[in-house]
This record gives sequence, structure tokens and C-alpha cells, in this order.
Amino acid sequence: MVLLQNWSNNRRTIAMAVRSRVVLLFFLSCFWSSGISAQEPIMETSIDSDAQERILDEITIIGQSLHSLGMKMNKAEEIKFEIFNSLNSTDDFDIKCEYVAHTYLNSRIKRRECDVGYMKKAREEDARLFMDSVQYDLPFLHRSEQRRAVELADKTEALNKEMVELGMKHPSLVKAMVDEIELKQRYIIEQRERYKDSILIGHTKPEDYFGDELKFLDFAYSAYLDGMMEEGIWNYWDRRLRSVILYEPYRSIWLSSNKETFAAIFMAYVNGILR
Repeated sequence: MVLLQNWSNNRRTIAMAVRSRVVLLFFLSCFWSSGISAQEPIMETSIDSDAQERILDEITIIGQSLHSLGMKMNKAEEIKFEIFNSLNSTDDFDIKCEYVAHTYLNSRIKRRECDVGYMKKAREEDARLFMDSVQYDLPFLHRSEQRRAVELADKTEALNKEMVELGMKHPSLVKAMVDEIELKQRYIIEQRERYKDSILIGHTKPEDYFGDELKFLDFAYSAYLDGMMEEGIWNYWDRRLRSVILYEPYRSIWLSSNKETFAAIFMAYVNGILR
């Protein structure tokens, strides 16, 4: 009996670890997917709850241009990052976005780029080492951005883990997450419709994000049932799921997904909505 209990506990621990990894990957995709070009400056926002509600209430997309929708999506992401920055444990995890024109590309067009504290510090350290190598004739090994990302993967995992944990405790953060996800997927759908004949634009699919979102919702639902997430916070994710799962392409994505990926209790919950 003791061996059986230990095996059961170990199995649960392993399952939670695997699902936690999925959650981290989901939020990682949220962090590094800010690729909308724009020339307007970033809007200053406040994390005051009243101000936040006013800003989010302005996010109306019916009849908006694709550019305008993209700006509103960026605004929602800014709110998410500002709230996260105010709650996280270290400046190394702060995420800030700005519009940058890269002179080495001979372009004056400013693109919105988001950077996290520990990556910025690593980049600055590399620049310092390079200058020292020039001044003192020292060896210098250049690290590409991809190489830095690989070497700092543990920090990225810790950042995403903290985002998940804070998202289970703070309604303002989870609301900002849901608002950004909804706008991002609506932007993708609108972009595909407008550029469906282009060979360069329009091939990103809303299901590219929704598959990972489902894996996160599976984790979040179990956390809610286990008492790790308050009902008020779970309600945000519940409303998000109910707002899309009945419609295409989301319904088909769920019906065609590999059900072995999800917990049986989550499958029953989603199928109950569909019925």
C-alpha cells in the first residue's frame, strides 16, 4: 500500500511538472511575440485599477483598421507587463517595450521591441567585454542573441514560472493576460482575412496560439479544483474559454486535438460546455 501511494504521488508530481513546463512555454510565447510595427510612441499607462479599467474599456475593435487594432493589442500587452513588473520579485524580470530604429539596417522605421531585464544586462555586459577586448587586446567571443537566450534559459523559465504564480493570485494581472490574448487572436484573424492572397503575410493561424492556450487552461482548471486558484481568478479564464470554444476554428481545434494531452476532468468540463 505504501509503495502504491508513493507511486501515485510520484506520478502526480511528474504530471504536474510536465504540465508546468507547458504553461511556461505558453507564457514564453506571449512574452516574445510582440512584432507589430508602428511609429507612434508607446502610451503611458497606470496600474491604478480605475485607470486600468478605463484603458481596457477603450479596447473596442469593431470597424477598426488593422493598424489601430495592432496598437490596441500593444496597449493591452503594455498593461500586462506594467502590472507584472510591479508584482515580480526582481528587476531582472521586468519587461519593457520601446520603439527602436536600427541604424545598422539603414532604416528610420521604428519597430516595437520588448526586452527583459536579464537579457538587457547580458547584452550590456557583452558590449563592455567587447570594448575591453579592443582597448586591451583581449580575446572576445561574440554571443548571438540566440546564444544568449540558450544560456539564460533557466532565467526565462523562472520568469515564466513567476508569471504563472502571480497570475493565480492577482485578478488585475490575469485580466490583463486575457485581454491581450483575445486582442492578439482577433488581430491574427483580421490579418489573415486582409492578406489571405499574400505569400508573405497572413499565414499565422489563431490555432497556433489556441493549442498552447488549451494546455494552460487544462493546468489552470486543475489548479482551481485543487484550491490553488481563487474562483474569481478562474472566472476570467472560464469566460475566455466559453467566449471562443463554441465557434470556429476553435471548436474544431478542440475536437481534433489529442485528448491524451489533457486531464480527463478538463475534457469533461470542456465537452460539457459544447453540449
